[in-house]
Amino acid sequence: MNMVGMGVTIVLILAVGGVGVWYWLRIKETASHEKVEDKTPPRIPQEPIFGEDLINSGDIKVDEIKTSPPVEEPQPESQSPLQAEETVEEVREILPEEPEEEEEPVETSPMLEEIDDSGLPKYDPFVTELVRITFKKPVTGSQLAPFVKTAMENAPRGLLRILALEANSNRWFVPDAIGMFSAIAFYIQLASGKASFDQVSLSNLYQLVFLRMEMNLDGTSEMKEMQLLNNHTDQLNALIKDFGVQITLLLRPLEPVSIDDFEKETMLLGLKRRSMTHYEKLGELVLDKNGKRQGNRKGTIELRWLDDRNIAISLNVPLIAPESDPLRLLMTAANAFAAVFDAKIVDPKGCEISGATVSLLKQELDRFYKQMRENNIEPGSVRAHQLLD
Repeated sequence: MNMVGMGVTIVLILAVGGVGVWYWLRIKETASHEKVEDKTPPRIPQEPIFGEDLINSGDIKVDEIKTSPPVEEPQPESQSPLQAEETVEEVREILPEEPEEEEEPVETSPMLEEIDDSGLPKYDPFVTELVRITFKKPVTGSQLAPFVKTAMENAPRGLLRILALEANSNRWFVPDAIGMFSAIAFYIQLASGKASFDQVSLSNLYQLVFLRMEMNLDGTSEMKEMQLLNNHTDQLNALIKDFGVQITLLLRPLEPVSIDDFEKETMLLGLKRRSMTHYEKLGELVLDKNGKRQGNRKGTIELRWLDDRNIAISLNVPLIAPESDPLRLLMTAANAFAAVFDAKIVDPKGCEISGATVSLLKQELDRFYKQMRENNIEPGSVRAHQLLD
């Protein structure tokens, strides 16, 4: 029994020891696997995130994908409306007020804002003719391009505006090369104080543009006869000759005024520079009867340096409404500049301006404005600025 007991005990000891050895080896193997996994980098996909066809299509560039996102800059704290107004007022107190720059239209007369039932901007038939050509089938912008180019080449600068009716949206735009258009409209301002159509330029528009567009693009036009256009142009040029006038006075300084001193003082007094010797004081905005802006701010008083002993100051008579008291504006400006340049105010003949002269000028202005109105031109109106500026 003792021998049997000892054998059983030995077997049990060997079994327990074997289990312990097995358990120890198992723990060691697990720890070894964990260390290997820790050292192994994460798996990177072998195929691109974007398909090869998308990368090569040009829709997404590889360089753009690699670019890191821009760093966001800190935004300034927003100001309340009251704070913003206070800041503006502080700046105005520190800086001298600068004259507002005149807004010049691009290749056109003052912008037309009101729209008629067809979607076209309204215009003044007193100074402008509208030629509209409608196509039986829409044409491309590239088909219109050579005709548009020819038209602009034969028109005085600023007197021709061209719009085309986009076929899909049925809205009027400046024609481009890629659109499809069902009609085209030519706004022809026949004359202004700076330029005018003549018989040759009108004939070129008629022959090289309008008639050829009808034939080559299968269009139907709405326009007057050439003789009527020429007659209309002549009438406008006659009005410009009659009413495109200025009242000019001379400033005779006691001491010579150099061109540098002239530029310095005129800029300090708030005039807009037109050239080295020519400055203008900007007038009021051109408004309609309801107070809506209809045109650009134009110069009503001009100053020209003739030589170091003569400076001319002029009033553009038709561009200012009588209610603004234009003669008072002219004399106020003349006195201001006379004080700066220590000059006498004289008429073009060299005679000093007296009270009787001013009274006579006032009578002439009243008569002049009456004649303008009799010819359907309201002084200071949009029509006056379009025609006489």
